[in-house]
Amino acid sequence: MEQQTKSDQVRSKGRRLSWMVNSILLLGFLGTIFYGLVVYAFGNEQERSATEGRMLAQRPEASVDTVLDGSYMEEFEAAANDQVFERNLWIETQAWVQLNVLQQQMNNGVISIDGFLYGPDANESQYSSLGVFFKEFKKEMDDAGIPSYFASAPSKPVYATRQNIFPAYIESADAENRDELHERIEENGIPLIDLEDTLGDKPGEDIYFKTDHHWRAEGAFLAYGQIMDRLGEQFPGAPVLTAEDMDVKTVDGTFYGSHAREISMPYVESADTFTYLEPKDGFTTTVCRNGDDCGHGVLDKDVLKNTDDFTNYYNLFMGDNYALAKITQDNPKNDDHLLVLKDSYANPMLGYLGESFGTVSALDVRYFDDYDVSIAEYAEENDVDAVLFLHNDRITGLGSMYQEGL
Repeated sequence: MEQQTKSDQVRSKGRRLSWMVNSILLLGFLGTIFYGLVVYAFGNEQERSATEGRMLAQRPEASVDTVLDGSYMEEFEAAANDQVFERNLWIETQAWVQLNVLQQQMNNGVISIDGFLYGPDANESQYSSLGVFFKEFKKEMDDAGIPSYFASAPSKPVYATRQNIFPAYIESADAENRDELHERIEENGIPLIDLEDTLGDKPGEDIYFKTDHHWRAEGAFLAYGQIMDRLGEQFPGAPVLTAEDMDVKTVDGTFYGSHAREISMPYVESADTFTYLEPKDGFTTTVCRNGDDCGHGVLDKDVLKNTDDFTNYYNLFMGDNYALAKITQDNPKNDDHLLVLKDSYANPMLGYLGESFGTVSALDVRYFDDYDVSIAEYAEENDVDAVLFLHNDRITGLGSMYQEGL
């Protein structure tokens, strides 16, 4: 009887303790939600997330029309998710748990291997829409008498696949997709400059950033040499920069690239050291952006003034992406005009090409909504001597954009 009484006392004490713990947890949870709602309702909104590298949804203003058509609630939900209290802390906590508790090596499609971050793509692509565009484009250029070339840079996942870096459980169709892209190019009669011939056997750290999906300026410079070897057949008098002409410069701040922002910081072992190349005597060109915004350099050194951890130093090259960027030599070495059709991989190389051609125009179809331009019309109306596609192999979504922009 006495033993039963003691057991009852222990159980009663345990219930009281459990009730106290649950009450504290509940109050803490409700308090956090309440505080978060107060901050959301009355606090200052963040316009941009530096760690994610994107603009955040803002609190919408209600109106009868937006409430009735449902758009207000959609925008409100997006803003509530983006403006959640201590957003970065929650994101990094979730990533830490995934890495250290659940032992998940991949987060948001990015995997960390020996300090390098990769974003493999398991989806196969036939590049059919690009194939349609290449056929139409080649006919337009042939009719205008303008030769064209496609310089194809290997993406980081392709490099990792060729070097057997990915573990067996990682699904990546990147190498196969690259081969498919090259088939679409060559079957339409566009000469292929496969930059993997130059870069494929180089150490990865010499070609790519650890935390970003882009190549380094050094990798782009090696590829520039291969491109100029090929274009030199058409432009034998074009000067070519050599490694002896260049200085390697290092940015003071740390660089956490696109993959670091995607995977979250608990997965990132160390930041990149950001370097860039500049001719010993400086670049001798001027850039106009989207028509009449002129007076810029191929290196936008204003970017270097910001030394925050998440500064996108890659924007040093050309300042960013624009529908049209026109590079002209201050004292033209020749009157050759090269048109480059590009993505952001091309940006560090545009400065190098600008030292070889009197004029380099660069069109980026992803930004044609910002500036109305037609590829074929631009080439014909501006006395373009040759067209160079300069892309990495992750361009599945550009087919329709190119068709619309032709």
